[in-house]
Parts: sequence; C-alpha cells; structure tokens
Amino acid sequence: MAAAPVTDFDPLFFRPCIFPILGELGYGTSITINNALVGSPFSTNLDVSISFLSDAGERLGVAENIMTLQPGEVRKIDTRDIIKELQIPVAGNTLGVAHLVPERFRGQGLVTVDRAELMAHVSASDDFIEFRQEPRGVITGVAYQMGPQNDSRFNKTRTTLLQAPKAIVSPTVDTLFALINASTTFDYTGSAHMEYWLVDPSGKKIAKGVIEVPAWGFRFISVRQLLVDNGLLDSFIAQGGLGMVLGLSRDAGLVPLSMTRNLVSGGIACDHTLPPIYYFTTWGGQKRIETNEILHRTFFETAATVLPTSEGALERA
Repeated sequence: MAAAPVTDFDPLFFRPCIFPILGELGYGTSITINNALVGSPFSTNLDVSISFLSDAGERLGVAENIMTLQPGEVRKIDTRDIIKELQIPVAGNTLGVAHLVPERFRGQGLVTVDRAELMAHVSASDDFIEFRQEPRGVITGVAYQMGPQNDSRFNKTRTTLLQAPKAIVSPTVDTLFALINASTTFDYTGSAHMEYWLVDPSGKKIAKGVIEVPAWGFRFISVRQLLVDNGLLDSFIAQGGLGMVLGLSRDAGLVPLSMTRNLVSGGIACDHTLPPIYYFTTWGGQKRIETNEILHRTFFETAATVLPTSEGALERA
C-alpha cells in the first residue's frame, strides 16, 4: 500500500539544499545544484530561490526567482554575489537554504506532496557545496543530499549518531564538525543537544563535550578547542594527533559536516558522515530508539565528569 500524501507541506522544502556560510572564517560559499531526475514520471522543472539565516536562526533575506532548472540541468551559484546584492551581514554562523520547488507550486502556500515524488527527487540529487578561502583562493567542497529533517510526518525519531573516525589535530591543524539543525518549516523552534567523546586510537575516552544547536542554525565542534578546554592539547598531539569523535543527540536530527582545517593555509578537507543505516540494515524505528538508549547509558551516562566544551574562539587563517 502506498504511503499517504503529506498535506500542509511548505513547498520551499520539497528539495532543499542547506549549507553553512563560512564568512566568519574568511571563506566564500558556492553551491552546485541540479535537477537530476530525468525520464521519470516525477520529472519536472524546479524553481530556485535562496534564503539566508542569521546565527540565531532568523531569516536575513531571500533571493527570489534566481532560475528555473529543467530536468538534467546543473548550475553553479556563487552566494557571495547574492549576499553582496542583498546586503546581508555575514556574521557568526550564517546558514543558507536553496529552495528547489516544482514549478506547479509556484506562488502557492502550503500544498499536498506525494512522498514517493519527494524522495525520488532527493535520492537522485547530490548538491556540491564549495568553500573558497579568501584571499588565498584555496578551494574545497563536499557533496551531499538533504531529505526532510525533524518532521514527524517523515520520521518518528529525532536522533543523531555521529561517528567520525578522523579527528586530526596538530600544531597547524584542527578538525571541525559543523552541525546543522533544520526542518521542513521556518516555524521550527526545536534546539538540538549533542554529547560527544573524543577517543584515542587505543579506544580510550580522552575528553567529553556538549553542544547546543538552535533551530535553523549551525554550530561548530572544534576538536582542538575540546582539547584546550581539558588541558590535553600537547599530550594528544604528542601521541600522534589522531582520534575518533562519537556523538549522540537524542532530541533532534542534525546534519554533520566534518572539516579538517589547516590553520596556516586556510585549506579544508571536507566530508559528511554517513548515518548508521549505511552500516546496519536493521537500523530504524524502535531498534534505533533502543540502540541509542543503550549507547547513552554505556558510553555517556556512566562516564566520569569532565569539562564540557563550547565552540571557543575558532582561529581565522
């Protein structure tokens, strides 16, 4: 039996591309978006607009009617030009949301969407987010998909398990995790809370941190800052500077992006972390709830108390 359609859905979030603006760190952000669904009953033209949100999750401005993508079309957009035109202040952790909306929804408010159509567009498309360090011009990026987040009509559980076995810190390198807290409506107000441990190559827990991410915002976990907060920076670097971060949020679905950043050159190696469903075929529903509760009890709740960390001051290259 086909799943029931979703009513009262904001078409702006039919096929969004949600990305961080790293202006605070001296980077410009470009996005390469595509209408990849070709030769399908669901193929359609997609109208494109972009919203920008402040560090506090408030909408700063909207670039309307940027373009319409035909099936199979790929376009690159440099958000620096749009930000300049709209005179948007890029301060703190500014967030961008590109809205790819079927043209039949043009000018409409809440609509009814077919789940199969929505997921067909999401699964067919990888958007590429590109960061250009200024003024040196170092370029890097990451491709990922963005399905519905923190909407009980699509997922009953709002949890995030972060598994990142490439936390690298040296005298000139930091590893950052940008955690994005988004949804399918700008009325979303839920804050996300994540606990996380840094683990060394032997499996020993090194330092624990906690972080809160407001609705429609993103926040950085800095592995370097976590070590500084706990007085462990020099000893961690001395043992090789390699570790793993394991994090758990039990109140929201977060989108984690990892960034290994050279503090001298400004270069960043970017990646996204795959959700557990890529590793465990039985993941989901009640099994997901039970597993996360066991993980919390065994890995976080019984842990010795250590200094929590905030973002701290991220160094500008």
